[in-house]
Amino acid sequence: MPFKKYKKAIVLVIVIGIMLIISVLVLASLTLMTQESRIAEGKIKRIRAVYALQSAMVNATESLRRSNTVPANVCVGAGVSGYPTAAGACSSGGFDVSVTRTNGVGVDGTDTVTLRTEY
Repeated sequence: MPFKKYKKAIVLVIVIGIMLIISVLVLASLTLMTQESRIAEGKIKRIRAVYALQSAMVNATESLRRSNTVPANVCVGAGVSGYPTAAGACSSGGFDVSVTRTNGVGVDGTDTVTLRTEY
């Protein structure tokens, strides 16, 4: 039996090889989970921005109905957990939505309202 002499060395090499394979699988799964987390975070930010814009549109529509003016900026989500903190009009957090009204360029001379935000 020529392998009987090296039995412990062979077992050690096999164990180290298995540990190396497991380590590579763990690192690969951690990398994939990190990437999926970043993708999900981006989607959540985008969804929150869409809802912030819808909220600002309701605010602008209501302002037009009441006083025929629109605010230049609307802070949506200030102080709400999970919303971004930004400098500017939303110093306490939330989405800073800029509102622009253009007179007479819409259908049949109606006004258009444009909303913008960063997420």
